[in-house]
Amino acid sequence: MVQVTNATGTAVWAASSAIENVPVLARPVDGVATGGVLDIKFIHDAATDATLPELSSGQVATITTKRGPGLIFGFVYGGPIEHSVRVLLASLLVSFPLLLLLSGGLIWLGIGLALAPVEAIRRRVDAIAAQDLTQRVPVTGGDDEVARMARTLNEMLDRLEAASRFQQEFVSNASHELRSPLTTLLATTERATGDPANTSWPEVADVVMREGRRLEGIIADLFWLARHDEGHIESERVDVDFDDLLYEEASRVRSMSELSVDTSMVQPTRVRGDAAMFTRMVRNVVDNAMRYAQSELRFDSHFDGDDAVIVVSDDGDGIDVTQSAKFFERFSRADSARSRRSGGSGLGLAIVTEIVLRHGGSARFVEVDEGSRIELRVRRDSVGDGLVDGAEIDAAT
Repeated sequence: MVQVTNATGTAVWAASSAIENVPVLARPVDGVATGGVLDIKFIHDAATDATLPELSSGQVATITTKRGPGLIFGFVYGGPIEHSVRVLLASLLVSFPLLLLLSGGLIWLGIGLALAPVEAIRRRVDAIAAQDLTQRVPVTGGDDEVARMARTLNEMLDRLEAASRFQQEFVSNASHELRSPLTTLLATTERATGDPANTSWPEVADVVMREGRRLEGIIADLFWLARHDEGHIESERVDVDFDDLLYEEASRVRSMSELSVDTSMVQPTRVRGDAAMFTRMVRNVVDNAMRYAQSELRFDSHFDGDDAVIVVSDDGDGIDVTQSAKFFERFSRADSARSRRSGGSGLGLAIVTEIVLRHGGSARFVEVDEGSRIELRVRRDSVGDGLVDGAEIDAAT
């Protein structure tokens, strides 16, 4: 606030509106000094007592006006800024912790309410994992994050239940397959040791060797499938001639059986893939055909577009092609009793399926008038199916 007086400080010439009707409020301490800024001393009397409490400090300077020399007083009107700062700081020190505590409590409560469904799902999943995989997490309505998470967890539980069931079935079937040759071995050796004098030891040796080879084959198949499921089958990409593999199998069949083998339809069929897997694939298909053939096997290999095709036919009793998909499942047989007598474990075609799928192909039985016919298709160049050129890789990569 500003107040202008005469040089003697006895009359007010002008003033700010807030102190417009107030008499002279102060006087210079050391008298008038032209051009100088002086300290002031407030005038306390009945006329100024109502106004002075509103003034905290001030200064005075001499001025020249049309009316002559005068004094101009400047006052700080209202409470000092230090007081306001102290009030503000005190308010913040009291209100900020309270506001922080209140905000924290509201946030904690809000997050707790928002995450309550998640905690309920967690408890349910924990109970399911500990008790029964057939149970599922309840799905709330809507399409928010919690509902999507519940559906995703149920899908995961479906996969876990299927994997657990598959593992249990696999162990049960493997135990059953291994028990049969072991039972035969134990029974044969017990009879032989019970009456060694009247035992035909060559026959015992023949049984032991036959059942031992059967055990070896089952264990090898189980080991291959287990490593495949774990993604630990190593493979390489090289040139493989299917026609050479079929000719080798034809020679093997002729040397170990009375079956005739027709290879007239075998054509040069070169592909790129894993040689050991392709050899195992062809061997399993031929062994399966040998078990059911009566007198003849027929081999065929050729190209069909981008696919290399292998066909193996037999003149046996035939199968129902509409139900043939199950024969490619593990431990599945067209004739269980007959397969066991011939040494089949129900794993050969399952391995074939894994190999052709790994090389981008397929396996199926084809309808024929007589006997049965299996067709294998493999891409000419199995790039992008876990195979690389000239290097071993992990199948899970």
